[in-house]
Order: sequence, then structure tokens, then C-alpha cells
Amino acid sequence: MYRLLLTLFTLLLLTACSPKQLYTFGNTAHITPSATQQTPQQFIGVEQIKLPIYMMDSPIYKKDSPYHLVEIKKANWTHSMDKHLTNMLIAYLQKSLNNPNIYAYPWSSSPKTDKKISLNIANFIAYQGVINLDATYQILDKKTKKSSNYLFNRNESIQGQSVEAMMEAMEKIYFKLANEIKNKL
Repeated sequence: MYRLLLTLFTLLLLTACSPKQLYTFGNTAHITPSATQQTPQQFIGVEQIKLPIYMMDSPIYKKDSPYHLVEIKKANWTHSMDKHLTNMLIAYLQKSLNNPNIYAYPWSSSPKTDKKISLNIANFIAYQGVINLDATYQILDKKTKKSSNYLFNRNESIQGQSVEAMMEAMEKIYFKLANEIKNKL
């Protein structure tokens, strides 16, 4: 009995101490800045992105069937993904548009906002070797009070079986979404 308890305790200790791997994506170093600046530069607000619940939790999930999500063992997000994806979109737009006046919305330090971006991601997950990203976004021109709504539904192949390959595919497809938003501004 003593040996059994000692063995169980040792197994619990070893599994509890196994390191979790932390993952993120969103390197904007490769984004090419626009050669020109808009004159005058617009003030663009980006609302915090809305995400599915499985992206709000620290573990990383993937689908193993159309109806079932599974947690990837020992794989966690490094950030709160709603804030991280919002900051990624802001950084992408700032750099690609060569415009430092793109901020999280609402903010108190700016007296005006020319345009406001709202993004709702309904699906952003790996399934059968691809990342699927389904989103809707709205661009509101605050001067004209005109609002335009758009759908985004794309897939990106995962080049490998690792979590890192999954992160690369997620980054690629997210930057495709960010680029589409930029082109609609």
C-alpha cells in the first residue's frame, strides 16, 4: 500500500510540474510601411475585438470534429487574446498606413475620431489541417455617419502538425483580415 501511494504521489508531482508551453502570434516586423502618409491623417478608433469563448480562455483549442473542441495539452495563450488581437490590428494599421493616429476606441485623450472599426470574430480555430477565420466587421465614418458592414470567411492551410505551424497559419490569415480592413478604410 505504501509503494502504491508513493508511486501515485510521484506521478502527480511529475505531471503537475511538467511545463506548459506558451504561444502567441502577431509579429508585425515584416509589415511594410506605406511610402506616403494620408494628409491630413485620420484619427481611427479600433474597438476591442469580440472573440468566441474558446479564445478567451488560456488553453489553446482545436476541433477534432465539427461539433467537438479539444484542448491542446500544455499549450496556452500568452495574452488575453481579445486585447492582443486588438493591439495587433492597431499596430498593423499604424504601420501599413504610416499613421500613428490609430488607437483603441474609446480613448479619452483624443478630441475626435474620424472612423471607427468594430470587429467580431465568430470562428478562429484549427480543423482538419486548416485554420478557419469567420468574422464580420464594420467601419463607421463618423463625419458622414455612414456605416459599412463586411464579411470575412477564409481558410489557411497549416504547414505541419506542430502548434507552431498552427500559430503561423493563424497569423497569416489574421493579417489577411487586417489587410482587407486597411483596404476598406
